[in-house]
Amino acid sequence: MNLDESIFLWINHAASGPVATAVMTVVTWLGNGFVLAVLVLPALYLRDRAAFRIHVIPMVLAVALSGLVVNVTKVVVDRARPPEHFAAAEVTVYTPMGVPPDRSFPSGHAQTAFGVATYLSCLYPPAAAALLATAGLVALSRVALGVHFPSDIVVGAIVGALFSLAAYAIARRISLARSR
Repeated sequence: MNLDESIFLWINHAASGPVATAVMTVVTWLGNGFVLAVLVLPALYLRDRAAFRIHVIPMVLAVALSGLVVNVTKVVVDRARPPEHFAAAEVTVYTPMGVPPDRSFPSGHAQTAFGVATYLSCLYPPAAAALLATAGLVALSRVALGVHFPSDIVVGAIVGALFSLAAYAIARRISLARSR
């Protein structure tokens, strides 16, 4: 068994209790783009309208475009979800929320959570640790709930973060040029 599979099974089985399942089921929703939009966009608007005007479109585009890259990659790589992968070996995978119909690699939830968390971390550096830790919990929830391997969440997180770093840099450069 490779390291990715071993880490997956350890996390998945360790988080199979009722309390961990309840927590991870709630946390995983923070990787859903619609849920994040409903939570983040009004909060950003109410907290900092100037930042909202400058950054809402670049942030949304970064998350959407990185999501497109993730979804195309899922089709190209065609990696089975953990329950399907382990079925032949008769290894039990804990999947309390069921198994999504699409492919496993990379994780769209990790991409979305890290895309939003990275962009907001650039805007509000004092909140970066909390934002990125929350995104990390979202990513971990995908393994705990049995729908992604650790490498899926790592790559999803990197894709989301890189697109957001680039979008923030571009938005900042444009904003600074306009203010001159």
